[in-house]
Amino acid sequence: MPKATPPLNDLDISSQDSNEKRNPKKSSAAKKKNTVSESSVDQEEATDSLAEIDESSTASLLRQRAEADARVMQTALPIWDEENRGVPNPFIRSGLFSVKNTENRLFMQKMPVASLSNYQITYTGQELQQDDLSVWMSLINFFRNQSMSDSVLFTGYSLIKDIGWRMHSESYKRAKESIERLKVTGIEISTNNKETAYSGSLIREYAWTAQDAKGNGRWMVRFESKVSTLFMEDTTTLLEWETRKKIGTRATVAQWLHSFYSSHREPLPLTVAKLYELCRSGDSLSSFRRNIKTALKRLVDIDFLASFSIVNDAVHVQKKLKHNAISENNSHAVARPPIPLDVSAEVQKDGIG
Repeated sequence: MPKATPPLNDLDISSQDSNEKRNPKKSSAAKKKNTVSESSVDQEEATDSLAEIDESSTASLLRQRAEADARVMQTALPIWDEENRGVPNPFIRSGLFSVKNTENRLFMQKMPVASLSNYQITYTGQELQQDDLSVWMSLINFFRNQSMSDSVLFTGYSLIKDIGWRMHSESYKRAKESIERLKVTGIEISTNNKETAYSGSLIREYAWTAQDAKGNGRWMVRFESKVSTLFMEDTTTLLEWETRKKIGTRATVAQWLHSFYSSHREPLPLTVAKLYELCRSGDSLSSFRRNIKTALKRLVDIDFLASFSIVNDAVHVQKKLKHNAISENNSHAVARPPIPLDVSAEVQKDGIG
């Protein structure tokens, strides 16, 4: 009787066991080779997966950049006009643009900037003051009808007139120095919810000898397009430009308070010490206590505040109501609320409300 043939798998296993016994080193090497081969396949698959992720991330970044490049402020914020100008809240709820008024500006290296608790700001560059904020706001206003990827051409005269400085050679020099400062900056801004973040300079590039289409000499400025991410409906304040100009360039504490309170619909009381910290005053706290009273009186004089009081070191202010009537004869007229946001919760979080 013929012997039964073992199943093929049994033969394979028997043969494999026999080979391993005859040449264990060769068998071990073969196993190692198979393991290495499987590992290589895994690495290739992992590399491919990472490449796909990188490609997807790159595509997302490029899409975000394209959206930022094409963004037009006037479209995004239609009630922005010559009288009511957009400014990001982190700029005016912090000491990024201080109330100091000195030519000796310190250079700061990744300095944490005092701000309300909703914002984290780090700044590198020469110290910025309220005159720099005026220049930056005037320049960004030139852009409001253009896409952020464009450059804007203008005259030094138009810039100085818009800011309200006197027409003098010193004003031209001052404006140029401010633009140069704003260019050589590194700023990181983020919110607690991470929905808004910016990292970059405040001005991308500038030139003093550009020419327009007719060959006329012009100044030129270009912004980082992603600056537009700071101008969202819930993170932007429309600042009354003529009111800021009425305050005067030397009244820097009043300028800062005007901007700060403009970003709150109903400002809650803050201590003098907290305001002192937020505006980064270069004076002593005792001097600031005197200066803030003068500044608040100035805001009453120009009809921005109806009243103010300081009780137990807490500053209470009442803003003057603005009656923004819509003309029945003008279908394009828009009521412009001076403040887009109520950030009382943010103030209370700081423990200063």
